[in-house]
Amino acid sequence: MKPNIDFIKAEMDKHHWSGSQLAMKMGVSRMEVSRLLRGKRVGGKKCIGGLIRAFPNASLDDLFFLD
Repeated sequence: MKPNIDFIKAEMDKHHWSGSQLAMKMGVSRMEVSRLLRGKRVGGKKCIGGLIRAFPNASLDDLFFLD
């Protein structure tokens, strides 16, 4: 599963969240979110779980691309 960066950024804009705020909601470090948003991190268990936690109303099809 690869995170849909465009969707995540659009949701961050909609909620007026900074990278730090997203990191807090995901339960990961700011550096982890920075890597995610730059496409350097494609998602382990912690990243996938964090995105689902941060965006509970988003569908998995919106949050991720299935490889």
